[in-house]
Amino acid sequence: MRLDKRALFDLCGYAPHAGQARVHRSKALRRVLSCGARWGKSTCAVYECVAALLEPRAESIGWVCAPTYDLAERIYRRVLGVVDRHFRHRVIELNERERKLVVCNLGGGRSELRAKSADNPDSLLGEGLDYLVVDEAGTLSASVWEEHLSQRLIDKRGWALLLSTPSGWGWFAKLHRRGFKGRDADYESWTAPSWENPRLQRAAIEAERGRLTAEAFAEQYGGEIVGADPYPCDVCGGPSDEAPGLAVIARGEELARCVECGREVDGNSRTLVRRRRDGSGELLVIELVHREGVQVQTANVCERDGAGGARIQGRSDDGVEWVEVGGESVPGDAPWV
Repeated sequence: MRLDKRALFDLCGYAPHAGQARVHRSKALRRVLSCGARWGKSTCAVYECVAALLEPRAESIGWVCAPTYDLAERIYRRVLGVVDRHFRHRVIELNERERKLVVCNLGGGRSELRAKSADNPDSLLGEGLDYLVVDEAGTLSASVWEEHLSQRLIDKRGWALLLSTPSGWGWFAKLHRRGFKGRDADYESWTAPSWENPRLQRAAIEAERGRLTAEAFAEQYGGEIVGADPYPCDVCGGPSDEAPGLAVIARGEELARCVECGREVDGNSRTLVRRRRDGSGELLVIELVHREGVQVQTANVCERDGAGGARIQGRSDDGVEWVEVGGESVPGDAPWV
C-alpha cells in the first residue's frame, strides 16, 4: 500500500498553493525551504506530518523540532487538530506531558509523532527516526543539527524537512545551497517569497518594502539568503584564498562556471574566485583586444602582487608577449592591451 497525498489532503480540506505543492511532491531525503514570512511553511509541515503518521508501515517515529517548545508546538498542536477532526478513531495514545501522539496508520501499524525542543540538546539523543521536521532551522546552532538531529536519521535513512525564514549564512544556508542546483539527488531546496502565497495581498507586502532595508526585505519577505557566502563550494572550492582572482579571456569568450555554485572556474573546474577578508569573492576578468592581423592563442596569469597588479603571459601567432596589468607601462610590443 502507498499513501496518496493528494487524496489525503482533499479529505482534510487542504488545498496547497503551488509552492507548497512542490515541497509535497519532492522525494528528496533532505528538503530545505527558505521562505518569507506568512508563506505557509507551518501549514506545509503540518500536512507532511499528517501524511507521515498515516503512511502504511509496520511502525514509524518522527519528531517536530524547533528552538523552543513553544515553536515546536505551533506545528505539533495543529497536527493534533487535523487528526482530531478527521482521524480521531485512529488515535492510540495522546500523552500531553511527553508531547507524544501515537496513531494506527493506514496499514494497521503504529506511528508516533513527538514535539521536541532544541534548547536542551541532550534530550535529542537516543532513538532513530523515520522523519524529522525542523522549524526555524536557521536559528539553530550547527552543533544541534550535526551532532544531535541529523544522526537520528542515519539508521532508517529517514527524511528531513528543514524550514526557516533565512537569517544570514549558517549551516541551514549551506544545506540550502547544496540542494538548490539539483546536483545532489538527496537534497532539494526552494527559495519561496511571501507573495507566492495567493492568500496574501501583494500590496500589503510591498508596503513593508519602504520601511525595511533592501537586504532585510529580501530576507524577511523574499526568503533570500543575503550577504557574502562564507562557505567554499563543495565542487569548485570557491571562493578560495589560493585562487588567482584574475582571469584573461579573448574577446567574445566566456568563462566556464561551476555547476554547483555558478562561480567562474578554470579548465579543471577549479575556482578562479579569490576570497576577500570579509568572505566575499572577487574576480578581475581581462578581455584581450587583438592587434590587427594577430590572433591570441593562449593567455595565462603568471603572477600577481599584493597591490592588485599582475603579469599576464600571452602567446600570439607572432610570438610570446608580456602584458603588465596594474603597472605604469605595458612592456614590449604587446599584441593586445
